Order: sequence, then C-alpha cells, then structure tokens
Amino acid sequence: MIPAPLFSGAFLVILGISFLATVAVLLWVVTLTFSPDARRAFRARWIRKSVLLGVLCWMSSLFVALAIAYLKIDLDARKKDAAEHPTLEKTTRLMGIDMPPGTQLSLGTAGDMHSFDTAVFPREVDVYGIPAKAVEVRSEFDDEAPRNDRNPVHLTALGLTITGPRSLDEWVCDAGQPMEIVLRNDARTRSLWWCRLADGNRVADAIVPAGSDLIRDTTTYGDGLRDDDYWRIDVAQGGVFQLAGLALHGARLRLDRQHRIVAFTSATLARAIDIGGIHYPAGTAVSSALRGLREKYPGAWVFTPTSRQPAISKTNGPIAEGMSIVQAPSGKTYALVRDAAY
Repeated sequence: MIPAPLFSGAFLVILGISFLATVAVLLWVVTLTFSPDARRAFRARWIRKSVLLGVLCWMSSLFVALAIAYLKIDLDARKKDAAEHPTLEKTTRLMGIDMPPGTQLSLGTAGDMHSFDTAVFPREVDVYGIPAKAVEVRSEFDDEAPRNDRNPVHLTALGLTITGPRSLDEWVCDAGQPMEIVLRNDARTRSLWWCRLADGNRVADAIVPAGSDLIRDTTTYGDGLRDDDYWRIDVAQGGVFQLAGLALHGARLRLDRQHRIVAFTSATLARAIDIGGIHYPAGTAVSSALRGLREKYPGAWVFTPTSRQPAISKTNGPIAEGMSIVQAPSGKTYALVRDAAY
C-alpha cells in the first residue's frame, strides 16, 4: 500500500487515486469476463497489460484495505448492537416482570438478559401493579437507611412510561414524564419516588396544579438532624397554590408521610395581601420559618419584600429595605430580621 499521513491533503488525494484505480480494475475484470474481444486483445499483449493491471491493483490496495476494515468494523458493530438490543421471542420473566414476546431490551452486558436497563413493550404490561409501555432500570440513594457516606445504601428504581393517570401512595401521576418507583425488601414493597402530577391531587385542602413535580425528599442537615418531611412538591411554573389565604407562585412544598405540609420555600405572592396590619404587595417572597427561627416561632411565616415594592405597616409605614418580617398566620408580628441573617 502507499504510505501517507492520515487525514492529510495528500492522503485524500492518494485515496481518490486509489478509488479510481479500484474502479478501473473492476471495469477491466468485468470486461474480460464478458467480452471475448477484450480477452483476445489482452492475450495479444499480455505482458504489458499484466504489468498495467498489477500497477492498478497495487494502487487500489489502499482503498480496498480501508473498505475491508470498514466493513469488518460495521459487521462487528451490528453484531454487538444485536447482542445488546435483543427482541424477546417468548414471554420471559425479568426483574419480577412478565415481559411478552416482542419486547425490545437494551442490555448492559451483551447476551445477559438480566442485565437489561431498558425494556420497551409491544403493549401495556403490569409492572408491580402499574400498567406501563416501557421501563428503565435506575438507582436511587435510600435516605431512610442510616447515613453512611462510604457505603451508601441504594435502591433499585424503575422509570415507567405510562399512557394515562396512574395512582400510587395516594398520589395521581400523569403521563408525559416517566413515573419512577423504588423497590424495597427484595421487591416485596414498591413506593413512589418521582412523577409529574396529574389533575386531582390535593394538599391542605387545596388543589395542586397539574404539571407539578412530586419528589421523594427528606431534608438532612450537616449535623445529622432530619426534618419530618418525606415528600416535596415543586409547584408547576405559572401555577398558583392556595395556602391558608396565601396565593403562592413557584412554591416548593415539603410534606410528611401523611401529605401534611411541614414547610414551604421559594414562593412569591401571586396577589397582594394584608396580614395583621401589614400590606404585602404581589411578588413578595414568602416561606415558612427555617431552622433557627422555627424553634423560636413555631408555624411562623417569613415575608421578604422586594426593594421596589416594600411592605407597609399601617402603624409604622414602609418597612426598611433588607428586612424580613417574621409573622404568625394569625397576623401577630414576631420579629424583623435582616435577610442575610435569615
């Protein structure tokens, strides 16, 4: 073969010449095969033409070698892809799921059916009591287990592709995003981990806007203390959640196992409101009191007005910029704190 640096201009020129030489050899072979006149002419000057044919074969060797290498790589890739993405020919039970014929698998280890990480079914299949069109194997950190930073406990999680509303743990999940469940106690127990909420969910006697995200989440502090929260809801963008007279945009709700609100953050007032002699304009940030303040003022709310729209006290006028108001839902004002301190 003709040596040349890969991907250089000279290499591309030589490759083009090699391709043309390959075409010439093929045309010559076809002509000699089907034309008696060509064979007689070749025999009449066989030495000269044999040399010329040999030169053409030598020139074509680069293109032929690359073509053979490419075909081998392509064949190996097809075999590997087929081994990693088989289609079931008969009903097979994998990870506790009866998968019907026609199920398309994606395997982590070629040839090992039990190493599948995704399965797409030809029809809806019962996956631990939930009808689904596809399943993806995942892993989630078990925050219910004792904390162990060196060897954290992980749970097998399944992301389910659902085609309509599905209920689990008293939540109604919607299609469009995978519904994720986790398996505990050797898959004898399954619980919800994450989903996009559908219509029909209520918290604290208020409707949760459809499209909100539900997430299994527990607040853990650096000193090991854990809050009582078990669920988290990120209210859908643009949705309004009504909480004890507050119309909230962008709220992040934290709930216990029984779906009771234990805290909320990241919210702003969707509408202006007067509480206990203080007027809060729309856009005021509001949250429940976080650790440090909640011990002093259980159940309190913390309002943080924007610089352009201050809160106004009926008795003392505008509240100074950079201050947050700690206030009970009943209207009682507990304290003014600086934003940085809070």
